[in-house]
Amino acid sequence: MGTMSSVNVATPAQPANAIGRCQVCGSMRQTAPVTFNRNIGMIVLRQTRSISGNMCKTCLGKNYWQFMGLNLLLGPWGMISLIITPIYFVTNTVSYFSAAKKLRGAVE
Repeated sequence: MGTMSSVNVATPAQPANAIGRCQVCGSMRQTAPVTFNRNIGMIVLRQTRSISGNMCKTCLGKNYWQFMGLNLLLGPWGMISLIITPIYFVTNTVSYFSAAKKLRGAVE
């Protein structure tokens, strides 16, 4: 049992290192597409949240650490959450490093 909620700020695909509007802060910067997930286990229930969109380097780091911190503190409290949280750790980290690689030379 659980609830699923997501924030999807998708737009048409952008080429790597293209200047575009960050869908989190609204600034015109180089952006990369990324998706982060978090799980909050509540012993019997769980809540899952996700954010997906083109993010600048600043928003990428801020959202990654926010989602990973909540996963670490509140994620593994439940039977299903014990399985889901480590999966989210891996997928969030892969997504972060993939986007960070695309934004390596981006000016902030």
